Amino acid sequence: MHDDAHDTSDPVRLVENPLVTVLMITYNHAGYLAEAIEGVVGQECDFPFELIIGEDASTDATREIAFEYQRRYPEIIRVVHSARNVGMNANSFRIFSKARGEYVAYCEGDDFWCARDKLARQVALMKRDKRIGIVHTDWTRASLRGGLWKYDIHKSVHRGVSDRYLSGHLFGTWYYPKILRTCTILLRRQTMAEWYESGLMDSKYPFGDSVLSAWVTSRWDVGYIAEVTAVYRASANSALRSGARARVRLYTSALQFDTSARAFFAERGDYPSGYRWESAAGLLLWGGRARDLRAIKHALLDFAGHFTLASFAATGLRSIAMRLPRIKRHPGRGLSGTTGT
Repeated sequence: MHDDAHDTSDPVRLVENPLVTVLMITYNHAGYLAEAIEGVVGQECDFPFELIIGEDASTDATREIAFEYQRRYPEIIRVVHSARNVGMNANSFRIFSKARGEYVAYCEGDDFWCARDKLARQVALMKRDKRIGIVHTDWTRASLRGGLWKYDIHKSVHRGVSDRYLSGHLFGTWYYPKILRTCTILLRRQTMAEWYESGLMDSKYPFGDSVLSAWVTSRWDVGYIAEVTAVYRASANSALRSGARARVRLYTSALQFDTSARAFFAERGDYPSGYRWESAAGLLLWGGRARDLRAIKHALLDFAGHFTLASFAATGLRSIAMRLPRIKRHPGRGLSGTTGT
């Protein structure tokens, strides 16, 4: 926790015992933050909740927007901020450390929720089944077209995904990229605290979602709500869309995490090989696009060091099979929309 972090809130009007804390990290999201906040404060629940916004020294009007909404909703919103940028992982941890709810949910400042009953349904599911350690939902993407962000709820990400990858015991497929999207999850605050204390997460990783997915699915069942409740903004500034060299760095870090995870879960004997296969394949592909001979060599040596020819083929086929669409329908509410720039 950074000593220079400030918590701008109204202690007199702030809800006393929130059941849920919503955590929202934001940096240079001036064009999106209002929509993200509106999706949270508009939740219809029979329990109190709070929203903690972690504003990471943005260079645009993000902080001013956060303060404006805190003044508008003093019973719900707190803004944690500092004079200097601390980075995604430190920003996420410092707002988590201030959470007061029994449960925590996440929505980053460039995503938003599109279902007013998201929190209510997730909490109800967690309470019904004590085997569940995390609840996620279906989601959809907003893409920038003609200067506007557009989305269609009928094009949900899970519309062709087999149920076997969405709920229950998912440790064997925790790395499937369409599940446990950060803007869709809710889990117990104690579970997050144990994850941080486990030592599996390294602040140097340019991601946290994969680490959390591996850890939480190793201990708990996954609950699922088959309805789109969140919109993920496919931002050009994300790690997956910042060019070939950024992808090389991402997949290199993924291999480093996989090495640590294999050691961490060694006693279980059921840690899946698919994440390493996909990370090495990604490094090989994007190393080629970046014309990075070192990355290409790294990927090829990694394949050779961790797979026989037979296991390479079998793991690759399983990875491909996970992505084959199934004929499936999820209930939806017929929403489509255009959001501002």
